[in-house]
Amino acid sequence: MPVKLKHLLLSLCAVTFIISAAYLDLMFRAKSAYLEGEKYMAWSKNPVLKKDFLDKIFSAKLQALAAERAANRITEDDFEDKKDSLLAEKDFKTVESSAKYAYVWYKTAGTYFSPPVTRWTRLARQKAPEALALWKAELKAGKTEFKDYQIE
Repeated sequence: MPVKLKHLLLSLCAVTFIISAAYLDLMFRAKSAYLEGEKYMAWSKNPVLKKDFLDKIFSAKLQALAAERAANRITEDDFEDKKDSLLAEKDFKTVESSAKYAYVWYKTAGTYFSPPVTRWTRLARQKAPEALALWKAELKAGKTEFKDYQIE
């Protein structure tokens, strides 16, 4: 096989590999973002799911913190400070809008990981308007003034 043809084939294989790897990377990132959007959309429709999830996460963090205190790796003051910080974080995440996060994740999947247009980007683009409408309804219910350009 001539040397030029060999280099041409190797170059073609390298280009094919790079394009395929980029496509798969974007597809998997879009899928991950879409699934995050689905999680937040489920929480928006059923807040008990969100509460249970956050309770489980923060109780595990609190137990780990208590174990550190029991092993004398942190002082009582540090324990109280970290506990208060954990509880404040939990309270913040509990009241934060799940519809907002669903919209952001759908928009991320549909916009930033496309092209190429994949199943996940199409689904995200279809679901983003519903999440945005839910978020706007939450803002209106809370009497928060906004303009469309501020949240889209």
